[in-house]
Amino acid sequence: MKNKKNLLIIVICALGTFLVIEGVLSLLQNLKPSISAQSVAIKPVESQISAAGSIHSESETTLHFQTPGKLTYLPFKIGDKISAGQTIASLDTYELQKELTAALNTYKSTRDTFDQTNANTQNGILQSQQRYGLEVTTRQGITGDSENSALNDIAKRIVDQNQANLDNSVINVELTNYALSLATLTSPITGVVTGEDVTVPNVNVTTTTSFSVADPSTPVFQAFVLPQDIDFVQVGSPAKITIDGLPGIVLEGTVERIYPQKTTLSDGSSAYQVDITSENLKNTGKLGQTGQVFIQSTARSNSMLVPIWAVVGHQYVWLVKDGKPVLQKVNVGETHGDEIEINGLSSTDQKIILDPKSIADKIYKIL
Repeated sequence: MKNKKNLLIIVICALGTFLVIEGVLSLLQNLKPSISAQSVAIKPVESQISAAGSIHSESETTLHFQTPGKLTYLPFKIGDKISAGQTIASLDTYELQKELTAALNTYKSTRDTFDQTNANTQNGILQSQQRYGLEVTTRQGITGDSENSALNDIAKRIVDQNQANLDNSVINVELTNYALSLATLTSPITGVVTGEDVTVPNVNVTTTTSFSVADPSTPVFQAFVLPQDIDFVQVGSPAKITIDGLPGIVLEGTVERIYPQKTTLSDGSSAYQVDITSENLKNTGKLGQTGQVFIQSTARSNSMLVPIWAVVGHQYVWLVKDGKPVLQKVNVGETHGDEIEINGLSSTDQKIILDPKSIADKIYKIL
Protein backbone atom coordinates (compact mmCIF):
# COMPACT_ATOMS: atom_id res chain seq x y z
CA MET A 1 0.00 0.00 0.00
CA LYS A 2 2.82 2.35 0.85
CA ASN A 3 4.57 1.55 -2.43
CA LYS A 4 1.39 2.38 -4.35
CA LYS A 5 1.13 5.74 -2.57
CA ASN A 6 4.76 6.60 -3.37
CA LEU A 7 4.23 5.64 -7.00
CA LEU A 8 1.16 7.85 -7.15
CA ILE A 9 3.13 10.82 -5.77
CA ILE A 10 5.90 10.28 -8.36
CA VAL A 11 3.34 10.15 -11.19
CA ILE A 12 1.66 13.35 -9.98
CA CYS A 13 5.03 15.20 -9.74
CA ALA A 14 6.05 14.02 -13.20
CA LEU A 15 2.72 15.11 -14.58
CA GLY A 16 3.08 18.53 -12.89
CA THR A 17 6.59 18.99 -14.26
CA PHE A 18 5.35 18.08 -17.75
CA LEU A 19 2.52 20.59 -17.53
CA VAL A 20 4.92 23.38 -16.37
CA ILE A 21 7.30 22.62 -19.26
CA GLU A 22 4.40 22.61 -21.70
CA GLY A 23 3.23 25.93 -20.28
CA VAL A 24 6.68 27.52 -20.63
CA LEU A 25 7.03 26.33 -24.21
CA SER A 26 3.54 27.50 -25.02
CA LEU A 27 4.19 30.97 -23.51
CA LEU A 28 7.50 31.37 -25.33
CA GLN A 29 5.71 30.48 -28.57
CA ASN A 30 3.04 33.06 -27.74
CA LEU A 31 5.69 35.72 -27.09
CA LYS A 32 6.68 35.81 -30.75
CA PRO A 33 3.93 38.09 -32.09
CA SER A 34 4.18 40.55 -29.16
CA ILE A 35 7.98 40.67 -29.50
CA SER A 36 7.66 41.48 -33.16
CA ALA A 37 5.32 44.33 -32.34
CA GLN A 38 7.75 45.75 -29.80
CA SER A 39 10.91 45.60 -31.90
CA VAL A 40 12.76 48.27 -33.84
CA ALA A 41 15.66 48.26 -36.28
CA ILE A 42 18.97 49.33 -34.68
CA LYS A 43 20.30 52.64 -36.01
CA PRO A 44 24.04 52.75 -36.76
CA VAL A 45 25.96 55.98 -35.99
CA GLU A 46 27.67 57.35 -39.08
CA SER A 47 31.44 57.81 -38.85
CA GLN A 48 31.07 61.21 -40.54
CA ILE A 49 28.44 63.90 -40.02
CA SER A 50 27.58 65.70 -43.26
CA ALA A 51 26.13 69.20 -43.46
CA ALA A 52 25.58 71.85 -46.10
CA GLY A 53 26.91 75.37 -45.72
CA SER A 54 28.73 78.28 -47.33
CA ILE A 55 31.86 80.40 -46.94
CA HIS A 56 31.57 83.40 -44.66
CA SER A 57 34.00 85.66 -42.84
CA GLU A 58 34.83 85.46 -39.15
CA SER A 59 34.72 89.26 -39.23
CA GLU A 60 31.56 90.52 -40.91
CA THR A 61 28.78 92.96 -40.08
CA THR A 62 25.44 94.24 -41.33
CA LEU A 63 24.58 97.91 -40.80
CA HIS A 64 21.17 99.62 -40.60
CA PHE A 65 20.05 103.22 -40.17
CA GLN A 66 18.21 103.73 -36.90
CA THR A 67 15.91 106.34 -38.46
CA PRO A 68 14.36 106.47 -41.95
CA GLY A 69 15.30 109.21 -44.38
CA LYS A 70 16.56 110.17 -47.81
CA LEU A 71 19.84 108.52 -48.82
CA THR A 72 22.15 111.19 -50.24
CA TYR A 73 25.61 109.56 -50.10
CA LEU A 74 26.59 106.07 -51.30
CA PRO A 75 30.28 106.05 -52.19
CA PHE A 76 30.87 102.27 -52.44
CA LYS A 77 29.53 99.44 -54.58
CA ILE A 78 29.38 95.72 -53.81
CA GLY A 79 32.89 94.30 -54.05
CA ASP A 80 34.65 97.59 -53.28
CA LYS A 81 37.29 97.66 -50.56
CA ILE A 82 36.51 99.76 -47.48
CA SER A 83 38.56 100.69 -44.42
CA ALA A 84 37.39 100.81 -40.83
CA GLY A 85 35.89 104.24 -40.08
CA GLN A 86 34.97 105.07 -43.68
CA THR A 87 31.42 106.16 -44.49
CA ILE A 88 29.44 103.53 -46.34
CA ALA A 89 26.19 105.55 -46.60
CA SER A 90 24.56 108.69 -45.17
CA LEU A 91 21.16 110.39 -45.07
CA ASP A 92 20.08 113.96 -45.82
CA THR A 93 21.02 116.01 -42.76
CA TYR A 94 19.71 119.49 -43.73
CA GLU A 95 16.82 119.44 -41.24
CA LEU A 96 18.98 117.98 -38.48
CA GLN A 97 21.65 120.64 -39.06
CA LYS A 98 19.03 123.37 -38.63
CA GLU A 99 17.70 121.71 -35.48
CA LEU A 100 21.23 121.57 -34.10
CA THR A 101 21.77 125.27 -34.85
CA ALA A 102 18.50 126.13 -33.09
CA ALA A 103 19.45 123.99 -30.09
CA LEU A 104 22.84 125.70 -29.84
CA ASN A 105 21.18 129.15 -29.97
CA THR A 106 18.82 128.14 -27.17
CA TYR A 107 21.75 126.88 -25.14
CA LYS A 108 23.63 130.17 -25.61
CA SER A 109 20.63 132.25 -24.52
CA THR A 110 19.95 129.99 -21.54
CA ARG A 111 23.60 130.10 -20.55
CA ASP A 112 23.63 133.92 -20.59
CA THR A 113 20.53 134.05 -18.39
CA PHE A 114 22.05 131.53 -15.97
CA ASP A 115 25.34 133.46 -15.69
CA GLN A 116 23.53 136.77 -15.16
CA THR A 117 21.29 135.29 -12.47
CA ASN A 118 24.32 133.88 -10.66
CA ALA A 119 26.06 137.28 -10.80
CA ASN A 120 22.95 139.08 -9.51
CA THR A 121 22.70 136.60 -6.65
CA GLN A 122 26.32 137.07 -5.66
CA ASN A 123 25.89 140.90 -5.71
CA GLY A 124 22.61 140.87 -3.76
CA ILE A 125 20.73 142.39 -6.70
CA LEU A 126 18.41 139.41 -7.05
CA GLN A 127 17.46 139.53 -3.38
CA SER A 128 16.72 143.28 -3.63
CA GLN A 129 14.52 142.69 -6.70
CA GLN A 130 12.48 140.16 -4.74
CA ARG A 131 12.01 142.27 -1.61
CA TYR A 132 9.04 144.28 -2.92
CA GLY A 133 7.27 141.16 -4.06
CA LEU A 134 7.78 139.56 -0.70
CA GLU A 135 6.28 142.60 1.14
CA VAL A 136 3.27 142.69 -1.20
CA THR A 137 2.66 138.97 -0.79
CA THR A 138 2.70 139.05 2.98
CA ARG A 139 0.93 142.46 3.08
CA GLN A 140 3.18 143.54 5.91
CA GLY A 141 6.75 144.47 6.34
CA ILE A 142 9.28 141.78 7.07
CA THR A 143 12.58 142.83 8.57
CA GLY A 144 15.65 141.38 10.13
CA ASP A 145 16.79 137.76 9.83
CA SER A 146 13.38 136.50 8.68
CA GLU A 147 13.44 138.82 5.67
CA ASN A 148 16.99 137.85 4.69
CA SER A 149 16.23 134.14 5.03
CA ALA A 150 13.12 134.41 2.87
CA LEU A 151 14.93 136.42 0.18
CA ASN A 152 17.80 133.95 0.09
CA ASP A 153 15.37 131.04 -0.34
CA ILE A 154 13.65 132.82 -3.24
CA ALA A 155 17.00 133.57 -4.90
CA LYS A 156 18.09 129.93 -4.53
CA ARG A 157 14.91 128.67 -6.23
CA ILE A 158 15.41 131.09 -9.12
CA VAL A 159 19.00 129.93 -9.55
CA ASP A 160 17.89 126.26 -9.45
CA GLN A 161 15.27 126.93 -12.14
CA ASN A 162 17.87 128.58 -14.33
CA GLN A 163 20.20 125.63 -13.79
CA ALA A 164 17.45 123.22 -14.86
CA ASN A 165 16.75 125.24 -18.01
CA LEU A 166 20.45 125.24 -18.83
CA ASP A 167 20.68 121.47 -18.32
CA ASN A 168 17.68 120.91 -20.63
CA SER A 169 19.24 123.05 -23.34
CA VAL A 170 22.44 120.98 -23.12
CA ILE A 171 20.39 117.78 -23.42
CA ASN A 172 18.63 119.13 -26.54
CA VAL A 173 21.98 119.88 -28.15
CA GLU A 174 23.29 116.40 -27.33
CA LEU A 175 20.16 114.66 -28.66
CA THR A 176 20.20 116.62 -31.90
CA ASN A 177 23.90 115.95 -32.35
CA TYR A 178 23.30 112.24 -31.65
CA ALA A 179 20.52 112.11 -34.26
CA LEU A 180 22.92 113.76 -36.69
CA SER A 181 25.53 111.09 -36.04
CA LEU A 182 22.95 108.34 -36.71
CA ALA A 183 22.45 109.71 -40.21
CA THR A 184 25.86 108.34 -41.19
CA LEU A 185 26.88 104.67 -41.35
CA THR A 186 30.60 103.93 -40.98
CA SER A 187 32.27 100.57 -41.39
CA PRO A 188 33.62 99.13 -38.12
CA ILE A 189 35.99 96.79 -39.97
CA THR A 190 38.33 96.79 -42.95
CA GLY A 191 37.11 94.54 -45.75
CA VAL A 192 34.88 94.60 -48.80
CA VAL A 193 31.27 95.63 -49.28
CA THR A 194 29.29 92.39 -49.65
CA GLY A 195 25.72 93.68 -49.70
CA GLU A 196 23.60 96.80 -50.33
CA ASP A 197 19.81 96.88 -50.39
CA VAL A 198 19.98 100.04 -52.53
CA THR A 199 22.52 100.80 -55.25
CA VAL A 200 21.85 104.48 -56.01
CA PRO A 201 21.54 107.61 -53.83
CA ASN A 202 18.58 110.04 -53.61
CA VAL A 203 16.10 107.36 -52.60
CA ASN A 204 14.22 106.93 -49.35
CA VAL A 205 15.43 104.17 -47.01
CA THR A 206 14.03 102.65 -43.83
CA THR A 207 15.47 101.07 -40.71
CA THR A 208 15.39 97.66 -42.46
CA THR A 209 17.62 98.78 -45.33
CA SER A 210 20.94 96.98 -44.86
CA PHE A 211 24.58 97.37 -45.89
CA SER A 212 27.06 94.52 -45.30
CA VAL A 213 30.84 94.42 -44.95
CA ALA A 214 33.11 91.38 -44.54
CA ASP A 215 36.82 90.76 -44.18
CA PRO A 216 37.83 88.18 -46.84
CA SER A 217 41.15 87.50 -45.11
CA THR A 218 39.40 85.52 -42.34
CA PRO A 219 37.16 83.00 -44.18
CA VAL A 220 35.27 80.26 -42.37
CA PHE A 221 32.94 77.55 -43.65
CA GLN A 222 29.59 78.04 -41.94
CA ALA A 223 27.66 74.75 -41.82
CA PHE A 224 24.29 73.82 -40.32
CA VAL A 225 24.17 70.48 -38.49
CA LEU A 226 20.87 68.74 -37.79
CA PRO A 227 19.80 68.44 -34.12
CA GLN A 228 20.05 64.63 -34.16
CA ASP A 229 23.69 64.87 -35.25
CA ILE A 230 25.00 67.78 -33.19
CA ASP A 231 25.89 65.55 -30.19
CA PHE A 232 28.48 63.79 -32.36
CA VAL A 233 30.29 67.04 -33.26
CA GLN A 234 32.80 68.76 -31.00
CA VAL A 235 35.26 71.65 -31.25
CA GLY A 236 38.55 70.40 -32.66
CA SER A 237 37.03 67.56 -34.69
CA PRO A 238 38.66 67.12 -38.13
CA ALA A 239 36.52 67.88 -41.17
CA LYS A 240 36.68 67.78 -44.96
CA ILE A 241 35.17 70.58 -47.06
CA THR A 242 34.06 70.40 -50.68
CA ILE A 243 33.09 73.56 -52.57
CA ASP A 244 30.36 73.56 -55.22
CA GLY A 245 31.86 74.20 -58.64
CA LEU A 246 35.30 72.91 -57.62
CA PRO A 247 35.14 69.17 -58.32
CA GLY A 248 37.93 66.98 -57.00
CA ILE A 249 39.10 69.53 -54.44
CA VAL A 250 38.82 68.53 -50.77
CA LEU A 251 39.95 70.99 -48.09
CA GLU A 252 41.14 69.78 -44.70
CA GLY A 253 39.56 71.72 -41.83
CA THR A 254 38.80 71.77 -38.12
CA VAL A 255 35.63 72.56 -36.18
CA GLU A 256 36.29 75.91 -34.52
CA ARG A 257 32.95 76.91 -33.00
CA ILE A 258 29.56 75.34 -32.23
CA TYR A 259 26.77 77.83 -31.60
CA PRO A 260 24.52 76.99 -28.61
CA GLN A 261 21.21 78.11 -30.10
CA LYS A 262 19.30 76.58 -32.98
CA THR A 263 18.93 78.56 -36.20
CA THR A 264 15.78 78.48 -38.30
CA LEU A 265 16.66 77.79 -41.93
CA SER A 266 14.89 79.12 -45.02
CA ASP A 267 12.86 75.89 -45.36
CA GLY A 268 11.53 76.24 -41.81
CA SER A 269 13.69 73.48 -40.30
CA SER A 270 16.10 74.00 -37.40
CA ALA A 271 19.82 73.33 -37.21
CA TYR A 272 22.91 74.30 -35.23
CA GLN A 273 25.49 76.57 -36.82
CA VAL A 274 29.00 75.11 -36.84
CA ASP A 275 32.06 77.05 -38.06
CA ILE A 276 34.92 75.14 -39.71
CA THR A 277 38.26 76.77 -40.43
CA SER A 278 40.77 75.75 -43.09
CA GLU A 279 44.01 77.40 -44.17
CA ASN A 280 43.20 76.62 -47.81
CA LEU A 281 39.90 78.54 -47.78
CA LYS A 282 41.74 81.83 -48.39
CA ASN A 283 43.20 80.65 -51.70
CA THR A 284 40.48 78.25 -52.83
CA GLY A 285 37.05 79.60 -51.94
CA LYS A 286 35.31 82.95 -52.09
CA LEU A 287 32.77 84.51 -49.77
CA GLY A 288 29.27 83.23 -50.47
CA GLN A 289 30.28 79.99 -52.20
CA THR A 290 28.25 76.99 -51.06
CA GLY A 291 29.46 73.47 -50.37
CA GLN A 292 29.38 70.45 -48.11
CA VAL A 293 31.36 69.49 -45.01
CA PHE A 294 32.02 66.03 -43.59
CA ILE A 295 32.86 66.16 -39.87
CA GLN A 296 34.48 63.23 -38.06
CA SER A 297 31.93 61.80 -35.63
CA THR A 298 32.86 61.55 -31.95
CA ALA A 299 30.99 58.24 -31.64
CA ARG A 300 33.03 55.08 -31.11
CA SER A 301 33.63 52.85 -34.11
CA ASN A 302 30.67 50.59 -34.99
CA SER A 303 28.42 52.36 -32.48
CA MET A 304 24.67 52.03 -32.72
CA LEU A 305 21.87 54.05 -31.15
CA VAL A 306 19.03 52.51 -29.16
CA PRO A 307 16.42 54.00 -26.81
CA ILE A 308 17.98 54.45 -23.36
CA TRP A 309 15.19 52.48 -21.65
CA ALA A 310 15.96 49.43 -23.82
CA VAL A 311 19.28 48.88 -21.99
CA VAL A 312 18.95 46.64 -18.93
CA GLY A 313 21.36 47.15 -16.05
CA HIS A 314 23.45 49.50 -18.18
CA GLN A 315 24.99 46.54 -20.00
CA TYR A 316 22.33 44.24 -21.52
CA VAL A 317 19.71 44.44 -24.27
CA TRP A 318 17.02 42.00 -25.33
CA LEU A 319 17.35 40.96 -28.98
CA VAL A 320 14.95 39.10 -31.24
CA LYS A 321 16.71 36.04 -32.67
CA ASP A 322 14.82 33.30 -34.51
CA GLY A 323 11.61 34.81 -33.18
CA LYS A 324 12.71 34.45 -29.54
CA PRO A 325 13.99 36.92 -26.92
CA VAL A 326 17.73 36.64 -26.19
CA LEU A 327 19.62 38.65 -23.56
CA GLN A 328 22.80 40.10 -25.10
CA LYS A 329 25.63 41.91 -23.29
CA VAL A 330 26.82 45.16 -24.92
CA ASN A 331 29.27 48.00 -24.27
CA VAL A 332 27.50 51.26 -23.46
CA GLY A 333 28.75 54.65 -24.69
CA GLU A 334 27.54 58.24 -24.56
CA THR A 335 23.91 59.28 -24.01
CA HIS A 336 22.27 61.52 -26.62
CA GLY A 337 18.88 62.78 -25.47
CA ASP A 338 16.67 59.69 -25.04
CA GLU A 339 19.09 57.44 -26.96
CA ILE A 340 22.39 55.80 -25.99
CA GLU A 341 25.36 54.40 -27.90
CA ILE A 342 26.01 50.66 -27.70
CA ASN A 343 28.77 48.43 -29.08
CA GLY A 344 29.08 44.66 -29.23
CA LEU A 345 26.29 43.67 -31.60
CA SER A 346 27.12 41.66 -34.69
CA SER A 347 25.90 42.45 -38.18
CA THR A 348 23.33 39.66 -37.85
CA ASP A 349 21.68 41.34 -34.84
CA GLN A 350 18.83 43.11 -36.59
CA LYS A 351 16.29 44.04 -33.96
CA ILE A 352 16.17 45.05 -30.33
CA ILE A 353 13.17 44.79 -27.99
CA LEU A 354 11.90 48.21 -26.99
CA ASP A 355 10.08 47.04 -23.86
CA PRO A 356 12.45 44.67 -22.01
CA LYS A 357 10.36 44.94 -18.83
CA SER A 358 7.48 43.13 -20.48
CA ILE A 359 9.74 40.20 -21.37
CA ALA A 360 11.16 40.00 -17.84
CA ASP A 361 7.67 40.19 -16.31
CA LYS A 362 6.38 37.28 -18.37
CA ILE A 363 9.35 35.05 -17.66
CA TYR A 364 9.27 35.93 -13.96
CA LYS A 365 5.63 34.86 -13.73
CA ILE A 366 6.48 31.49 -15.29
CA LEU A 367 9.31 30.78 -12.87
